[in-house]
Amino acid sequence: MLSGLSCLGLTPRLSAAVDRLRGRLEARFGVAPSAQNAPGLTIEVNDLSSGVPAPDMDESYTLTMESNGICLAASTEIGAMRGLQTLCQLITYAEGTWQVPCCEIEDAPRFSWRGMLLDTSRHFMHIEHVLRLLDCMEVAKLNVLHFHLANDQGFRMECATFPKLHEEGSEGAYYTKEQMREIIAFAADRGIRVVPEFCLPGHSVSWQVAYPELSAASDPPSRIGETRGAFSIPIDPSREETYTFIDAFVGEMAALFPDPYFHTGGDEVNPTAWKENPRIKAFMDGKGFKGGRDLQAYFTGRYAQLVARHGKIPLGWEEVLHSDVSSDVIVHLWKDGAYGADLARHPVLTSWNTYLDLQQPADWLYAKDPLDFRIDGKAPPADLNVVGAEMTNWAETIHGGNLDMRTWPRGAAIAERFWSARAYCDGVGKETLYARLAKFEACLTAAGSHHAGHSARACAELYEDVDPSAVGQFAELIEPAAYPFLRRRRLLLERALPRFFPSPDVQRYSDMKRFVDHLPGESLVGRQFRMDVEELAMTGDLELARSVAQRLMDWEVLAGEVRRLARSSSGMRADGLGRVAVGLGRIARIGSASMQCLQAGRTFSPFRAWWYEKRLKAYAYEVFYLDKDVVKRVIRDLRKPDVLNRHNIAIQPAVAHLLKMACGEGR
Repeated sequence: MLSGLSCLGLTPRLSAAVDRLRGRLEARFGVAPSAQNAPGLTIEVNDLSSGVPAPDMDESYTLTMESNGICLAASTEIGAMRGLQTLCQLITYAEGTWQVPCCEIEDAPRFSWRGMLLDTSRHFMHIEHVLRLLDCMEVAKLNVLHFHLANDQGFRMECATFPKLHEEGSEGAYYTKEQMREIIAFAADRGIRVVPEFCLPGHSVSWQVAYPELSAASDPPSRIGETRGAFSIPIDPSREETYTFIDAFVGEMAALFPDPYFHTGGDEVNPTAWKENPRIKAFMDGKGFKGGRDLQAYFTGRYAQLVARHGKIPLGWEEVLHSDVSSDVIVHLWKDGAYGADLARHPVLTSWNTYLDLQQPADWLYAKDPLDFRIDGKAPPADLNVVGAEMTNWAETIHGGNLDMRTWPRGAAIAERFWSARAYCDGVGKETLYARLAKFEACLTAAGSHHAGHSARACAELYEDVDPSAVGQFAELIEPAAYPFLRRRRLLLERALPRFFPSPDVQRYSDMKRFVDHLPGESLVGRQFRMDVEELAMTGDLELARSVAQRLMDWEVLAGEVRRLARSSSGMRADGLGRVAVGLGRIARIGSASMQCLQAGRTFSPFRAWWYEKRLKAYAYEVFYLDKDVVKRVIRDLRKPDVLNRHNIAIQPAVAHLLKMACGEGR
C-alpha cells in the first residue's frame, strides 16, 4: 500500500518528472497521490548532471518496491525518468487506496536509439501536436524524435541564411527557431533527443521552388509538391554552388540542433532529370559515372563531408548505400530487408517493418524484430554496429488532428520491441500483448493522447447531417487500407498510362476529409470477434455461439442503417460508405448463414459453399506489406473498386473461418 509520492533532493528535471507522474495518475484515477505522506519515493542517482540527452546515455534503472516505500536507483537522470514510467504503469488506485506490487525490477533498454520519425512536410503539425507526441513518447520510453522537416510538399524550418526556404517553400507553415528551441528543450526534459532530417538530393521540390538555381531541371518546379513521373526532380549535384549553399545551410542548422546526428535523407531519387540535362550528363561522363546511382553516391559523400565538417554524424536512407560512400555514414534501412555484403561496412539504423502509416495491426508490427533483415541472405553478423531502430509516421494521410489515433496504441507495441529483450517479445510478450496494451492505453490517455474515441468524434464532424451513433459503430468495424490504394493508383497512372499519353497529376496526399483517414490502423472489435470465432472452433461453447450469432445479426442491421444514411448524406456518398456498408451486410449474412448451419449440425452443399466463398473473396482482407510482391498484388487487386481498396471490413477473416467450419473445415 502506498500512502503518497514524496521525494526530496531532486534536480529540476527529475522534480518535474515526478510532478508529471503525479499529474498523470490524477488524470487516470481522478485523484493524485499525496506529495507529503510517507512512505514515499526515494530516488538515488549517481550522475545528477542535466545536459542534453546523448546517444550513449545510460537509461538503466532498478526499482525496488517494499511495504515501507519505493526506491528508484539509476546511474543518470534519464535512467530514473525511465523508471518513473514503469512505476506509473504499476501503481493502481481503488477504494481510496494507492497500491504497488512488492517486487524488484532491474531494467535496461535493448537498443540505445529508439526513435519516432515525424513527417511534418506533407502535412504540417502545429507545435502543440508535437509536444503531445513527445509526452506520449516519454511514457513509451522512446528517446529519439526524428524530425523530417523538408520534402517536396514543404520546408518547415526557419532559415536565416536562406529565408526563401521557409518563406516560399512552406506556404507559411513552418517552425520558427524559437519554437524549435522550445521543442528541443521540452524533449530533453523527457529524455528525448531531436534529430533533424533535411532530405537531399531528391524529395526537394520545396527547396527548388525557393531557390530554382538548385534544380537539376532547365524548367525548375514552380509549385510546392510538383512531381513529374513517379518521383520529383532532384537538385543538381554537379555544381559547386550547390555545395556552397548546403555548407552554409548545414552550418546554421547544426548550431540550432544540439544532437550529434544529422539525417541527410537520400531516398527515392529519380535520376531522369540528371540524364536529360546535358551539363549534368557531361559532368557524369567526366567523372566516369555509369549512372544515377554513382552520381548520387558522389553527392552523398559531399553532403556527408559537409555535415561532418560542422561537427555532426551523417546518416541517410538505404539508397545511399554504395561502395563509394564512406563507412562512417549510418545507413537507415526501410525497404525489403535484403542487402548485399557492403552494408556490413556501415553502422545501421533500421525502420524496416515499422511504418505506422502502413496501418498494420499491433500484433503484426510487434512480431517484426528490428534485426530481421538479411545480408547476403544471412542474418546480420553479431558484430554489426546496429545503432537502433525507429518507427515512422509518414504524413501522406496524417495531420495533427489524427496523429494520436494513427500512432497509439500500436506505437507502444513497437516501442516495447525496441526496449525489451527479443526472447521476451517473441514469447511471453507476444502472448500477452493486447492485454497489456489495453492497460497501457490508460497511461497514454493520461499523458494527453487523444487517440481514444477519435473516429466517432471525426465522423460527427465529417457528417454533420447524420446521427453519429450508427456511423461511429460502423467505424469500429472498418480498417483503413489507404496506403495500398494510393500506391495502386500511382503505379497504374504513372507507369502504365504514360506509355500512351502524358501522365496525369495524381493527388497523393489526403485532405483529411475522408472517413478512411480517421480510422485506427486496427479494429479491436474485429480482432475480438476473430478471437471469439477461433475459441468457438476449439470449444464449441454454446453461449459463445449465441453471442457470435447475435453480433452478426446486429451488424447486418447496422449495415442497413448505414446504407440508408449514406443515401441521404452527400459526404457519406462521396466516401463510398454505402458500398462498404453493402459489403458489411453481405459478410454478416454469410456469417449468420454459417452459424445457422453449424448450430443445426449440418454442412453447406458444395454449390452453396462455392457461392459464399466467391462472395467473400470480393472483400478479401489484406494486411499491406511493403515487399517485392507489391506489383503482383496491385495487379491482382485492380479488379476491386477504389472504395474497397481503401477499406478493410474487419470481420471478414472471422466470417471466412466460420464459413470453413460450415463447410466441414477449420475446426
